[in-house]
Amino acid sequence: MGHDPVNEQPLELGLFLSERVDATEGRRIDECARQAGIRLRRYTATQPPADPALIHAAFFSRELYEGSSLRRPGPASNAFFQVIDAAPNLKWLHVCSSGLDLPQYQPCLARGVTITPSSGTTAKPIAQTVTAAVLAHSRGFLHWLAAQQQRAWLPLTGSLKPRDIDDQQVVVLGAGPLGMEIGRLLSAVGFQCSVVRRRVVPTAHFGRCLSLAELDAALPQCDWLILALPLTPETEGLIDARRLALLPPHARVVNVGRGEIVDEAALVDALKHGRIAGAYLDTFIQEPLPESSPLWGLPNVWLTPHNSSASTGHEQRVIESFIKELKRWLQSDATL
Repeated sequence: MGHDPVNEQPLELGLFLSERVDATEGRRIDECARQAGIRLRRYTATQPPADPALIHAAFFSRELYEGSSLRRPGPASNAFFQVIDAAPNLKWLHVCSSGLDLPQYQPCLARGVTITPSSGTTAKPIAQTVTAAVLAHSRGFLHWLAAQQQRAWLPLTGSLKPRDIDDQQVVVLGAGPLGMEIGRLLSAVGFQCSVVRRRVVPTAHFGRCLSLAELDAALPQCDWLILALPLTPETEGLIDARRLALLPPHARVVNVGRGEIVDEAALVDALKHGRIAGAYLDTFIQEPLPESSPLWGLPNVWLTPHNSSASTGHEQRVIESFIKELKRWLQSDATL
């Protein structure tokens, strides 16, 4: 495999990638190609091919996303996709994100290019961020931090005492790598965790596995509703005003999936009027979040700028995901 069956000459393919990845990972990439019996030429923006038709594969690495937001590609992203969108023989693209809903991916998807995501590369840091936020809210840090700002000695006493972690129910929507890691961490510190997923099967770290049809019945007993789903036609608007109204007043919402999964206006209304206790949000319908959004000023809400995955190891994990998919592509799809 990897040879032209007519003349037995090595198949020659072109890979377009960033200068940084080319410099740091070029030898590994060449070795993957050598093992597959394929001659692979590496191209970058500073060393482009003479003809865009020479590009057969591409890697949209993490540093090329810098300067972008979810719905607004940045300069490096635009420059990269300007090249590969003009490559008529592009067959495969590996991307740094876990989801495929970014606008810059859509031309490739529309013309049938195979796109592989870096699934799972952000699961651990995002789950750790979620766990930190959930624990801080559950243990009273909103009260303590507000008191500190006032230089006031205000212990949590009486009805202000937080509920025991072991008594709190978490419902996680989504059983991908992120949802599973959230369940693992939260169950380890004592939360009672349930997961909502397509297939109702016993799921590690979750005491209960629920179907979507069972979600409404679970919400009135829910202390934490955590959204760890990709955006699809089925998940858009999944948590609407009706479902938010099913949550008890002490419940909180976490969204590390996509902003469109929850009705943002209904969420703001529920938070403003105390129908739910709070939220931790990392993703929004419009990003960057406009200064006019009421979410900025709600004291019971913590926001992060779609940045909950931030960690020094993120970029390398994306590269390792690419190398894994490159080996698979070179051994199989590249010869089709």
